[in-house]
Amino acid sequence: MDGPIIARMINVAFDAKRFFKNSTGLGNYSRTLIINLNKYQPGLFKLFLFSSISNENSPLLPEKHPFNIINPPWYRNFFWRIFGVPRDCKKNLIHIYHGLSNELPVEFGKNLKIKWVVTIHDIAFLYYKMDYSLFDRFIHLQKIKYSCQKADVVIAVSEYTKTDICKTFNLPPEKVEVVYQTVNDNFKKTYTNVEFQHVVNLYHLPNHYFLSVGSITARKNLLSALKAWKGLPTEYQRPFLIIGKPNRKYFKIIKEELDLFKEIYSNKIMFRNVANEHLPIVYQNAEIFIYPSYFEGFGIPVLEALYSGIPVITSKTTSLPEVGGPGAYLVDPANYEEIRAGILFFMQHKEQREHAVNKGLEHVKKFDAQVVNDKLVNIYQSLLP
Repeated sequence: MDGPIIARMINVAFDAKRFFKNSTGLGNYSRTLIINLNKYQPGLFKLFLFSSISNENSPLLPEKHPFNIINPPWYRNFFWRIFGVPRDCKKNLIHIYHGLSNELPVEFGKNLKIKWVVTIHDIAFLYYKMDYSLFDRFIHLQKIKYSCQKADVVIAVSEYTKTDICKTFNLPPEKVEVVYQTVNDNFKKTYTNVEFQHVVNLYHLPNHYFLSVGSITARKNLLSALKAWKGLPTEYQRPFLIIGKPNRKYFKIIKEELDLFKEIYSNKIMFRNVANEHLPIVYQNAEIFIYPSYFEGFGIPVLEALYSGIPVITSKTTSLPEVGGPGAYLVDPANYEEIRAGILFFMQHKEQREHAVNKGLEHVKKFDAQVVNDKLVNIYQSLLP
């Protein structure tokens, strides 16, 4: 795709709830997208962050940022994000409003002067009900259904997600554009030995380990990864570092599984909370990344691992082959023996490890921040006369 055509200043507003409230996941997606728009196309956009709380002093904002932060008055704060945003879009002469996390505000009578864009990340709640309450599933469904109907353009984060939402919500394919995610710039840095050692000491990490990053929920399928680790020959049972917020119900299942072989794993299964700024070093220091998720709309940890130059074992389902690319070792997530075979494949064949890493570093070029940003800019500009 050709680069964006620079024209008049465009006022673009974003739902910034996740930007300010989420330190991972949708928060990282929001911050990376907005910061890159300003970084790669300065002067093309005037960027507005719509947030229901005052955030001028948030540590998540870049220093000397150019963003215009819009907050509601205290007396209409509660329903503002759902019902009040359209009025403030009109007041601030917004050309495009982008809902970054599966939803758009409710509007009684569409304002034709404002173009509406929504990013849909996945509809996992329809497939993995164990991870969501009945109320949450109902709310997610209604929000996404309404937003897909209202939007002038729906952005899907992968070709898989595009196919999934077109089928589920009966959307014409031409209404949905695929714009991949990219990683934070920190994953592209080279770190010094001193920086590596600081992180290793801070989190009490071993010199060699396998790595899993992501919420500890049923669909992320940590259980199969642990069973695969348990079945490894002793000489290949590297410590297994697990980073992610646990779902209470699923984590109980994990603990029950660990209790079955606690005499084996001792201190080798490690759960850690790691700050975002330290994650790239934790990735780069790992031997293998293991991510046998049942369902992903994208799968950003897989991309982070590829950028970090480590071999990836992930699922042959949903978006993961698309993101993992030709160097990833693909498995049936329900078959822990396949995961075990993948670990042994990389541990026993150094040349295959190097091949996988090189393939991964070539593959990530399609997720380059400039490439992703240019496509988004072209979509925005196509909406305006």
